[in-house]
Amino acid sequence: MPKFFRRHLLLASVVGTTGSLASSAPLSETLISPDEDLLKIKNRLLSLNSRGSTLTVEEKFISLLAVCAAQALEAQAREIASDALRAEVEPLVIREAVYQTAPYVGIGRVEQTMRGVNAAFKEHHIELPLPSQTSVNDDNRLEKGIEVQTAIFGDTITQMHKNTSDNMKPLMINDLSGYCFGDFYTRSGLNIKERELAVFSCIAALGACEPQLKAHGAANLKEGYTKQNLVDALQVALPLNGFPRTLNALAVVNRL
Repeated sequence: MPKFFRRHLLLASVVGTTGSLASSAPLSETLISPDEDLLKIKNRLLSLNSRGSTLTVEEKFISLLAVCAAQALEAQAREIASDALRAEVEPLVIREAVYQTAPYVGIGRVEQTMRGVNAAFKEHHIELPLPSQTSVNDDNRLEKGIEVQTAIFGDTITQMHKNTSDNMKPLMINDLSGYCFGDFYTRSGLNIKERELAVFSCIAALGACEPQLKAHGAANLKEGYTKQNLVDALQVALPLNGFPRTLNALAVVNRL
């Protein structure tokens, strides 16, 4: 019997015996041996000891987790969240780094990424669900969102709201100010500075969002980060983003 068919019969027997492949284990652990060369390179690049030297350990993981959310990297999020827990990063910080990206990358990607994060939490015996970090309600979320948005971006927001036509207000005020800023920037667990780092990291990971990356790069500088901090965040995320997106983001940082 040809090797190809023997291999597929073996695979079928494995699936048939277990009912389904174990969702908690990577494919490389269940069916095939890891590609040692690729694994060695990946582990070296994701080793944070010698990368992103101006960022704290917590900030490096915030950046990496935000990138996982931008690309819906469930398996990588599980590994990175587990590494973060071993580095004594608080579970709430890990979750909030992913949650913060929702208005930028979409809720679906955040939900998929959180499956990996929650798997890591369970493996580390962390009780779920984690405590809510919501600090607004339906009556004040828009007001509080405008407050924090204006605190970050200044009079630009006031002028934008003033110049927004009535037919655009549901999107540009109710959603942008109420959902993006009211529902997320007002949460506890991360401060505004850390939330802006997560936003910068996820937008860089999306690619082709240079105007938004410029705005949030500038917001990072306003909140206290330096250009070198942003460069280091890009270096930390390089193995997940690849060079084209990284270099495009770097060009934006250099123009700030």
